[in-house]
Amino acid sequence: MTIEDETGKKLNAQLVFSIALRFLKDDVLRVIGDRIDGAITSEEINWVLTVPAIWDVGAKQFMREAAESAGISSDKLILALEPEAAAIYCRHIPSKKAGEEDSLSTFKTGSKFLLVDAGGGTVDIAVQEVADNGSMKNIYKASGGDWGGTKVNEAYVKFLENMLGADSIEAFKQSNMEDYIYMIRDFEMKKRDLDPLKNDRPVVFRISAMLPKLVKKSRGKKIYDVIKDSPFESTVSIQGDKLKVDMSIVSNFFKTHVDAIVEHVSNLIDQSTIGDIAAIVLVGGFSNCPLLQHAMKTTFENHKIIVPIDPDLAVLKGAVIFGHKPELISQRVSKYTYGVSMRVDFIEHVHRESYKVINEKGKFRCAHVFDKHITAGQYLIVGEAQVEKKYVASTSSQIHQYFYVYYTLDPDPMYVTDEDIATLPAY
Repeated sequence: MTIEDETGKKLNAQLVFSIALRFLKDDVLRVIGDRIDGAITSEEINWVLTVPAIWDVGAKQFMREAAESAGISSDKLILALEPEAAAIYCRHIPSKKAGEEDSLSTFKTGSKFLLVDAGGGTVDIAVQEVADNGSMKNIYKASGGDWGGTKVNEAYVKFLENMLGADSIEAFKQSNMEDYIYMIRDFEMKKRDLDPLKNDRPVVFRISAMLPKLVKKSRGKKIYDVIKDSPFESTVSIQGDKLKVDMSIVSNFFKTHVDAIVEHVSNLIDQSTIGDIAAIVLVGGFSNCPLLQHAMKTTFENHKIIVPIDPDLAVLKGAVIFGHKPELISQRVSKYTYGVSMRVDFIEHVHRESYKVINEKGKFRCAHVFDKHITAGQYLIVGEAQVEKKYVASTSSQIHQYFYVYYTLDPDPMYVTDEDIATLPAY
């Protein structure tokens, strides 16, 4: 698998992730070495790597392999699900520091809350319940989508392309990448200051001094005239390095993704199997956006909306706590159905004819049958074995057997060869 940079250049994805993780690992070791006498090696540290809960098994294995390539031993590595880590952090915040009258630290046993981890790329949503011992348990499978803050950034770039020309923006990227990144970072910071109640004021974005020159070169007109000739003539103006955009236009950058988050949360709350939700907790970098907070508070006015201080650090700080006390998550809900392949007595008009085989005793058997161990949606107690089964070898001369573990979203699969069934990666 390859990954593209801003200019369209491609590189092996695992190499990119591995180098990024290696840089972070080496930087941590350098800082520790500066502050503590005596060398500390990577092997003396337990590393926690956070991943979105909605990622599939293959994506999580990809991250594990990237970390190992970066010099982090597998036996020193814990993968933490981001909404779980954030929930642990919020559970440990004293109520007087939570920024709200209520915090998760005051919730009693049995209280249910919905945690929305709105990050840059993905939005992860988990439904948690406070357990007897103060730990937390998942009561519904993780869900979410590709609605993170970077999608809003992409909408801003698309707006610039529609107004100034895609060729102008592409030329700007190719020749002035540092200025382009600075412009996107300025937009990123501006997202945190937008006031949805002040619709009468334009939003001011800073642009590079090189952009008007490139627009003039590619379009043959000054940037003022290009804007005047665009559909944004009455809603956008420019003065020096300041681009003034009406709030109605800026709101549209967010609308698709904020609406998707609100709709998904609404559907979860309406699920009769979940029960009463005491609060909705917003964490992740995108949760700093007042437009998202306003949409959640106005849509779910009958629910407590908790936004902790520094919501963008909730996953990081929660992951540290989880690394010390992984038992704080006592139950999860299986996203997939897991099982192995086995042979069973062949039943005419039920089993697939092409899978009929004859064993050494002359009996007809059906091969490739999916034998379930765990069903999608099943509650799993952390640290407890879920099921025990016995299998018999296919032939009397067989001396060993490889067991491949298969998984699928289907709660009742028939064969391990079905189209939507995958094999777990070997560890």
